Order: sequence, then structure tokens, then C-alpha cells
Amino acid sequence: MSLPRLILLVALLLAKDASAEETVKIRVYHTNDVHGWIMPRPDKFQKNRLIGGGAALAALIAKEAGPKLVLDAGDWWQGTPEGGLTKGEAVADVFNAVGYDAIVVGNHEYDDGAEALRTLIGKMRMPVLSANTYGADNKPVPWVRPWIVKEVAGVKVGIFGLTTSNMLRLAFPKNILGLDFRREVDVARDAVKALKKQGATVIIAVTHIGLEGENSKFEGDQTLAREVPGIDLIVGGHSHAFLSRPIRGENGTLIVQAGHYLIKAGRVELEIDPKTKTVVASSGELLDLWPDRLGEDAGVKEIVARHADAVGKIFETVVATAPAMLGRESDRESALGSWMADCYRETLGVDTALQNGGGIRAEIPAGPVTLREIFNVMPFDNALVKLTLKGSDLRKVLDHGVGMGRIAQISGARVEYHRPKPAGERLVSAAVGGAPLDDDSLYTIASLDFLTSGGDGYSVFDRFVSSEATGVLARDMLGACARKQGVLTAPEPGRMRQREN
Repeated sequence: MSLPRLILLVALLLAKDASAEETVKIRVYHTNDVHGWIMPRPDKFQKNRLIGGGAALAALIAKEAGPKLVLDAGDWWQGTPEGGLTKGEAVADVFNAVGYDAIVVGNHEYDDGAEALRTLIGKMRMPVLSANTYGADNKPVPWVRPWIVKEVAGVKVGIFGLTTSNMLRLAFPKNILGLDFRREVDVARDAVKALKKQGATVIIAVTHIGLEGENSKFEGDQTLAREVPGIDLIVGGHSHAFLSRPIRGENGTLIVQAGHYLIKAGRVELEIDPKTKTVVASSGELLDLWPDRLGEDAGVKEIVARHADAVGKIFETVVATAPAMLGRESDRESALGSWMADCYRETLGVDTALQNGGGIRAEIPAGPVTLREIFNVMPFDNALVKLTLKGSDLRKVLDHGVGMGRIAQISGARVEYHRPKPAGERLVSAAVGGAPLDDDSLYTIASLDFLTSGGDGYSVFDRFVSSEATGVLARDMLGACARKQGVLTAPEPGRMRQREN
């Protein structure tokens, strides 16, 4: 064989081997816990620079060519005036324009009830998923889809959705009446089998169940990865975690989550073997949504502006001034939580008041305080309720509150507690109105109707002696307190003391 022919043959063999080794790359863009934040806003650390929003997300996705999927892991709309006052329609319009391929139902999608959710889903152009949502007839509800199979770059990708099974603690009972949110692991096993039977060779779970911490008492994404083989990627939400580095779960599953409020978007790259159509490698990262760097999609920007104008300028009304930031804390007494609870107690003239820590959704920054800031702190349509409880039951309420993942904030009471203790034994001491809590006396308490209906596990509120619904939304009461005070200052600390040993 002549030397030129030999060189040509070697070159052809090398080219053949190289092409055989090339993988199909599919990019998965993902968001979660948008909570109505479709618009950009000043960055927390660079006040003169805007970050976030649907228009920047759309610009990012459009800039990058190649096979792609766009997914969202739930809690779409509750959190801003644009999202809340339109009952999600503003977010639906943005999601449609961005071009999501599938989204999952989160717990806050039920904040206005199941019927309202069905109406909102009717406005979505993409499949809305939740494989573990069943109706009273013991069948999957017809208004969401359990899963889909989508062909991307010649690869059949199976995508299924899961909504947290902890809904009884997270929603008003009336809003999920007749619905059953089944154990995620059990449903996921069935979903993987069904999708593979339909020919899917890549499996993605889009979940609103959360990441587990050290002391978590629920089954989250890590459990799902461990207990259900065959899932290549879990796009998660609910716990608002900024996973700058994905978690590599058991069975090789990649777990990702992109924080909250559309500040960042996640981007996963799946490398697919061209012969087997299966994942051979995967990686992920988070990308800041800087409009000045990425640009903004004109169509999405117009949609956002239209909804912002419809909400009106009223939310830019300044109602008070904060000399210093009123912050929130997850595991101890906070300035903002104390101020909120004081507002409820003083307005309603009760002995004590309680605000759940998980219901405080933003801080009040230093400077002028607008109605938007108040709305961001308490975006939920929760109204205040006045209850009369026996001291023994109030003790159980306070004990439960200090054991929550985000500790409850109180007014009118002082407690010493030890969080690692089991339920019923966390309170070391408790006083109301300056006197030790008396189990046989009666006390009045103000709290949110979500909690007094059993939300966050406060079943003890059912033992009330008397109950009075005020009909006043918590955020309206907070706005009235801000106007009345004019200057918002942090209450004197010391009402909650953690015993270390």
C-alpha cells in the first residue's frame, strides 16, 4: 500500500473513531420558586445594578444554540403584587413567552384554591405536571399530567413531576379538599417504569419536595435519588437552595436547584451516548440573571411592563421609614418577626401573638418603606384570627413554634427553649404579660388563619375556647402599623432565649 493511501486510511479511521465518541449534548435550563418575581430589581449587594426577571432569562436561553429543555420546579406566582393580584396570570404570560417545556405544581399554587389553580393551568401553554396528585375518586386528577415524553435531538426524554406530600401542613384544608398527595418515592418508581415502557431513555424528575437538611423529617430529593434508580436528573424546588454545585445523589442522579425569585437560572448539560441514547455524563451550574450583561427579550419585557402598570403605582407609596434594616432569622428571634407580632398584638388587644417564621418572605431594608416592601414581607392572603386558649394549650403552641424549621416569632410572651428536645419538652420556661404561664388560666392570642386552621402542624389551635375571625389581611394590618408608627425600629430583643445545653 502506498504511503498516501495509508495516510488517507488512517485519517478515515481516526475520523470514524472520533465521530463514534461524540456525545449528544442536551442543555436543561431550570428555575424554581419564582414567587411572582418576573421583573428585575436592585441587587441586594449592588444597589445600582438590576438583577433577575423573565426578560433576562429569555435572553439567556435565546443566546445559546443547540438542543435544550426549559423546566420550572414550582411555586410560580405567590410573592409579589404582580403575581399575587393577578392570581398567577402575569407569571403564566411570562412562562408562555419564555417557552417552558414543562413545569410542576408547587404547594403555593393552591393558595387560592384548587379551582383557581385549574383556571390558571388552562392559561399555560406547556404541560403542567404532578404525578402524585390524586382525587377523591382514587384516580390521578385530570387537570395535571403525571409525565410527558419529549423527543430532543433524537433522544426520548421522559419528564415527570412531583408535588410535596406534606400539603396538609402547607395549605388551607379547604384549598386542597378531596385531594391526596401520595408518597413521592412510591409514585416515582411507577413513573420511571411507565416512562421507560414508553421508550424514554433519559429520565428527569421535576420536583417541588425540597432538599433534606441534617435534621429533616421528610423525604426529599436525596431520598428520591437513593430510593428510585433510573432518574438521571432531579430539577428541584421548595427549599429555595442555591446549589452552585449540583449534588450527585445515589444511583448517579444529578440533583439541582436554582434558589428563588428568578435571581439565577440553572443550566445542566446532559451528555448522551448516540447509540444507547442514555446519559454518560452530566454537570450543572447557576447563572446570574444580569439584564445589563445578558440583555432582555423585548417581548417578555413588554409583558412584564404591562402587568406592572396594571398593578399600579399604589405599591410604590411610602408609608414609613426604617433607620436600619429589619431582618428575619430562620432559627432565632428576629427584629422583623418581633415587629410583626407586636403589630398584631397591639392592634387586636390580645395577650400574645404568633407569626410563623416561614410566612415572613422578605426583609424590610433601611430607608423609605413602601407598600411593596410590606407586600413582599407578607404576600399571602392570610387574615388575623383572635383565639382564647387555655394556658396548657398555649404552652403547646409555643412549644411547637420553637421546634419549627423556621422558628415562630412571638409578642407578649417570653420563652426559654431548647430546640433539640422532643415535641412537648422544648419549653424550659414561658411567661405571658410578665407572669409565668399558668396552665389553668385563659389567654388571648392573635395569629394567622393559615395557622389556626392547622397549617404548619398547629393542630392544637383546634382546642380553642373561643374564636373570632377579624377578616383583616395580615399585610393590611402591617401596612396600617407602619403608617401609624412612621419610623420602624427593631423591638427590644430578649423575648426568646435559646438554652444551649
